[in-house]
Formats: sequence, C-alpha cells, structure tokens
Amino acid sequence: MAKSSSSVQMTGISQLERDFQYEADANLWSLKAKAGAFTYSDGDQNENYLLSVIRAASDCSVMSDELTAAMKDWPSTYHLHHQRCNLFRPVVRHLKGPILEIGAGCGVLTRFLGEQGHQVFALEGSARRASIIGERCRDLENVSVINANFQDFQPETKFQTITLIGVLEYARLYFADGSESDPVDQMLRQVAGMLAPDGVLMVAIENQMGLKYFAGYPEDHLGKPMTGIEDHYTDNSVVTFGRQELSERLAAAGLTSQRFAYPVPDYKFPEAMLFEEAMSGPQAGHYAPLVAGAMASDRQKPNHLTFRLSKTIGPVMKNGMGADMANSFLAMSSASDAPFAAPEQSTAVYYGNGDRKKPYLKEISISEASGRLSVTRRTLTDQAPPEDAKLIQVLDDEPFVQGMLWGAALQDVLLKEKWTLGDLADWAVTWTNALKVKAGHAADTSVSVDTILEGSFLDAIPKNLIVARDGTAEFVDLEWHSQEPLKLGYVIVRGLSDALNSVELAAKSKEATDITSMIVDLCARMDFEMSREVVEEYLDREHWFQTQISNLPGRNKQLRFLHTQISHRSLNKFEKKRKNAKRLLHKLRHPFQSLAKRSGG
Repeated sequence: MAKSSSSVQMTGISQLERDFQYEADANLWSLKAKAGAFTYSDGDQNENYLLSVIRAASDCSVMSDELTAAMKDWPSTYHLHHQRCNLFRPVVRHLKGPILEIGAGCGVLTRFLGEQGHQVFALEGSARRASIIGERCRDLENVSVINANFQDFQPETKFQTITLIGVLEYARLYFADGSESDPVDQMLRQVAGMLAPDGVLMVAIENQMGLKYFAGYPEDHLGKPMTGIEDHYTDNSVVTFGRQELSERLAAAGLTSQRFAYPVPDYKFPEAMLFEEAMSGPQAGHYAPLVAGAMASDRQKPNHLTFRLSKTIGPVMKNGMGADMANSFLAMSSASDAPFAAPEQSTAVYYGNGDRKKPYLKEISISEASGRLSVTRRTLTDQAPPEDAKLIQVLDDEPFVQGMLWGAALQDVLLKEKWTLGDLADWAVTWTNALKVKAGHAADTSVSVDTILEGSFLDAIPKNLIVARDGTAEFVDLEWHSQEPLKLGYVIVRGLSDALNSVELAAKSKEATDITSMIVDLCARMDFEMSREVVEEYLDREHWFQTQISNLPGRNKQLRFLHTQISHRSLNKFEKKRKNAKRLLHKLRHPFQSLAKRSGG
C-alpha cells in the first residue's frame, strides 16, 4: 500500500524533491541521475525471500508473529528478529527526530525507529534492500526510504540523531573519495557535519579487542580467528577498533562528548546492555554473571574456544577491564554536552532469551543508588497470555542479591579431573536443602519426592539460587508459577536438567554422561529415588513447559550428553579425519573434475 501524495511531500528534506523521485510501488525515493553501483548483498536468494515474505505479511511491526514464523536461517533471522531492537530500547531517550539511519539494511531497526513516532530517513545504497525497507515500513508515514549511496546524499537538513549500525567498519570499502585521509575519518567528519548542534551520533561496531576474539571467535567480517587482534586490516578492507581508538576518532570529528554502552553478547542480537558504571565501576564484578549468561547465548559461537568466557568475565570485570574488552560497542557522541548531562536511568538492562513467545518477553533493569543495587522487572509487550494458560509469569521488583549463582557453580564441579557423582551430590545438596527450607522443612529432614509444593516453587531451581560467602542461600527471580500444585520430584528433575544442560564444558569422568542417567543416579544418591520412567515423565513435562513459553523449545530428546573436553591431540585427529571425509565426498560428487586435475586438463 503506497503512502498518500501529501505525506510524500512532507519529508522535510528539500533535496528529495530536487534530486530524487518517489517510486510509489516500492515506497522509496531514488536518484533521478544515474547512481554509482552499490554491491553489498546478503545474496539474491536470501534478499528475494525477505522481500516476498514482507510483501505477503499483513503485519510488518517489530513484534509481528508472521515475520517471526518466517525466520528459517541466519539471514532471515538477522533481518526479521525483534531482538535486534534491544540495541535501541535501553537508549530510547536519546533517539530524537529527525533521525537519519545510514546503511539501513533490510529495515528491522528502521521499523523500530519509525514505531517510536519520530521522522525517520532510512538511507540504503542497495536498490533491493531499500525495496525491502519500503515494504517493511509501508504503513508508517513518518518513514522515508532513500535509495542512494552515502556520498550522493547531501541534505540541507540537520538531524537530531544519526545512526551507523554495523556500517563504519565498511568505510574503507565503500566511502573512499580518493584522498590520502582514512575513509573512516572522512565519513565521521561528514556525518558530524549533518548533525544538529546538540545532535547525537550512534555507532554500533565490534570491538577489535573484544574478549571473545581472544577466546578464538573468528573476526566477524573476515571469518578468521585473531585477524582483528593481530591487526591484519588493510587500507581497503573492513576495519574495527578498540575503545580508545574509536573514542579518539569520534573526538577528531568534533564529537567530543561521548557515552559508551555495551551490548552483550554483541550489538547484532543483544540480550543485555550495560553502561560504564556496570562494566568498569567499583561494583562491576556483581554484573559478571549477567554478562556471562548473555554471552552464553551468542548465536555465532564457534565449536571450540581457547578458554571459557564464562570463567574469564569475572576477573576481567573485577579488574576494571570490562569496557575495554567488551565484544562490541554502542558509542553515542555529540559536539554538545547537553545530551549526556543526565546519567542513564539504569546501569544495566537485561532482556534474556528473545525467542520467547511475545506475551512472556521481559525487560529487567538494574539501578544503583547510594552504593546499593536494585532490580526492576516489566513485560516488554502488551500482549496478554492465552486465557487457558496453565503458567503464570510473575515479574516482581526486588533488591539485588549478591553472591554466587548456584547453577553456574556446577560448571566448576564438572571441570575437576575425574569428577564423581559424589561431587555432583555435594553441589546439589546445597540447593535441595534450600528447597526444603523454603517449603517449611528443616534442611536435614528426609522429604518424599511425592511431597506437594505450591505452584510458586516451579522456578526454585539452581539458576535462581544465590549462595553468599557465609553459605546463606536465597532464591531470586521466581518468575514462573504453576496454576496447579507440584510434586517435589518434578522440581528436582527440572532443576537438575536445567543445570546439567547449561554446562559449557565437562572434564572426562568414569560416570555416565547422558543427562537422564545422571539425574536418576544423582537423585538415588541424595535419597530422592525415582525410576527412570518417572524421570523421563518429568522431562516430558519440562519439554511441555518450554513449548508454552518459547518459539524455539528445542527437541524433546531423552538422551542428552554433557559437553566433554577433547584433548588437542584428539581434536587434531578428528579434524584431519573430517577434512579427509570432506575431500572424499567432493570427489564422489565431482568425479570428472578430479580426473581433469590428474590429467592436467
């Protein structure tokens, strides 16, 4: 559906009427003169799929269920998932119109900006990607899509907000003007000149010195580990920067007033956003479990890392290095001090798993006052749960409880060489004792697995238990309540299953490592004996629970194994076998090509 002619004329940029023509069918502005080619693409098949899906959708909003259902692979998920918008949600007060979005991609962030009610100009060099944005925003009269290269766009209007989201790193490839100065600096100077006096530039970019890249993650654009850290960038390649260099380049462009935010695991799919106080302040260590949990969900995590990020984050943040070693930045900068005169309302904002069903998405804010931390929770959407839902979501505010997350403590237990079932039982009894006490029993009392508990015990599992240094244990964030009473046995199986499936890596052991068997044996050792059939019944119930709240509940597999360590020698042998098998498969698929190589043809 095309916009009305009156709304087309009220764009606020006279250059559009002078140098551009409006294409009503595509809902975009294109240059009247021939423009230079823009070659960036996610592939014809992927982009054509996105265009067809969005054209067919009756709801193109950020939270569209139709678009959620259309996500089938990495490109479609990247361009359709509402979790991308977590980059802007914590800093929405800094978004003021008119907004210029440079390199708008396929419009997922454009749509979010448009839904805030501001006047938005989405600049995109690719004609097809601009068409996708035009379709995504076809019902938003406050959004104008401009198909042009950055160099061809020279508006007289000054913008209150300009965004460069995943764009600045490509400056040397797409924005060079032939002069000797670095295209990165050229672009920043030009963008700074387009800002209003108190306007804000938002730059999202990977950190060249991000902790995950030291752990072995490949450089996001070049695909090889250590490429960025070893500074293999060239004058005509993509490039990323560490925090200090990025800050200096922004300041050199006249944007001396700056505020950095730190999306985790990165700016592409943020589960959390932390500000300076949380990353490098005196209480930074208390935020480490939040960062570790968000990093564990990285959608691009490689199979093998040089060290465990979850254990490294704590020391990094306690030593004030969290900001410098963040995986990516959202750098906000201005020529004026006014935009950043007031502190942020929160020190950290956590969204959690973005694949939850829309009624159950949440936002958790952590704030500091007089040296104390407090936690505020709210739903992210106004969509109501189904009327026949058997689960209740409870989002209570509460003080921040300091201590060790007991679910995460299991990781240390399973990294001990030749760990035993007894080691696991020693860990688990701290939790089961806390469970007994919460249910009104003494910790040393024998309690039957058939004991009936209130529905509020559903989330009383290890990941929600905080254990202080003095051994005091307290449950927090009991988000999920059951409408029906629960058996203690189910809560125990649910807690052990969640903890064991969350383990990042386990050392070798003579114990059984399929998780169902581990739960059966561990329960017997702790005098909570249940047959395998009963445990499997409870695991089926747990899978049902996940299907109620998640769009991606995973497969209901009874046979799951711990992730165990592989020695470097075994890993090298495995890799050699994998490569040989790959070569053999190629020869079988392309026999004539192999013969041609042998004959020298």
